[in-house]
Amino acid sequence: MESVCRSGNIELPCEGIGKLNPASLASGSVLQNVETSEILFQAGEERALYRVERGAICHYMLWADGRHDVIEFAFPGDIIGLGHLRHHVSTAQAMVDTVVSLVSEEEFASALETDDRLSFRLAAAVEREFDHLRDRALSAEEQPAAARVANFLLAISSLNGPEGRDRTLISDDITAGFVAEKLDLSIEKLGAALLSLKKQGAVKETPAGLRILNTETLQKLADAA
Repeated sequence: MESVCRSGNIELPCEGIGKLNPASLASGSVLQNVETSEILFQAGEERALYRVERGAICHYMLWADGRHDVIEFAFPGDIIGLGHLRHHVSTAQAMVDTVVSLVSEEEFASALETDDRLSFRLAAAVEREFDHLRDRALSAEEQPAAARVANFLLAISSLNGPEGRDRTLISDDITAGFVAEKLDLSIEKLGAALLSLKKQGAVKETPAGLRILNTETLQKLADAA
């Protein structure tokens, strides 16, 4: 029978959470100790990637309506902190005394090439980020459509991407239907909101997609809602 380790009301499998294996560490790895119940990262903090080397991490989301959803438990060998936004939208907390190491972009890219499970987890993380953006945009029910769209465009423009990516250009791959669904707007209301933003000189349409002309105007609209 598999042994379990208890932390509060949560039971975790004990296998693999004990001793640190130095042979598994990449050369030059930076280690960080995280005590039981300590927060490794939380929503709003600048993104960093971590590999669990010993212990166990509870990874969860806190939504605007107060919901608390556990995403996963991370064990030795798991990389956490996945996503494309500049800042974390979720929280990671140590369930037992834990050791993590920082994962560089180069290490992560290499791991993605050989680990299909990691690729699926990254895709799930990106989907959570879009849900977070939608949740944030809809947190105020009376928020004007133009403010919702402004908030969304600012968030999309902050996404990480290939080096040298033009952050002022919102690719036409992001369809109007997709945006309308995420912001809970009809296509007509989305079109009217975009027209309002165009009239205020905040954005314009180009053959490659929607270009942000004035982030200050977008930010003022988002902040005023």
